[in-house]
Amino acid sequence: MTPATAPLAADPAIAPEDADRAGFYGVLSNLLATPPSGALLDALATAGPLAVDPGVPEGLALAAAWDGLRAAAGESDTAAVHAEWNALFCGTGRPPVLPYASYYETGFLMEKPLARVRDDLAALGLAREGDCGEPEDHLAALCDAMRALIGDGVHGIDVQHQFFHRHLQRWIGRCCADLRGATDARFYRAVGDFAQAFFAVEARALSFEA
Repeated sequence: MTPATAPLAADPAIAPEDADRAGFYGVLSNLLATPPSGALLDALATAGPLAVDPGVPEGLALAAAWDGLRAAAGESDTAAVHAEWNALFCGTGRPPVLPYASYYETGFLMEKPLARVRDDLAALGLAREGDCGEPEDHLAALCDAMRALIGDGVHGIDVQHQFFHRHLQRWIGRCCADLRGATDARFYRAVGDFAQAFFAVEARALSFEA
């Protein structure tokens, strides 16, 4: 699997709300897989605000976090964001953030959660690209898998709910907290805020609709 190359583009073949979900998963996949390009930062900075139901607290939190991410993208220098990404995810010794299901669920890398992800991806007809250096339980890969499940028009909400619950819901809050608490981060703290708010909306929506 590889991250979406055009994460903000809506697919006319799926419902608008699902296109938005797939797009946000694509944004997160791109931001976590590699240092973001200047084009991606520009796209985020110039994206519009979110229209949400004021009666849904999770939606209001998502809109605020999206505004924060847009602002951070507009204020960020590409080289500085690249340095931040490297410091967070590729630092000397153990990086400050290890965005793997295995790590958060067991305390170690390449453990049973990775095997579960691989089994489920194979059953769903999804596979990692041969030149991808990260295992399938990396958060970027899991976001990309969710993007594919939403956007392919084949796998319904029940499959999406099961994948989200099995491979993301149990640990994603702790990973987002680590991103939000990274003392040397600026842009990626905004990414953590947005990710936390987005996954809270996903958990609510998938629980209601599954």
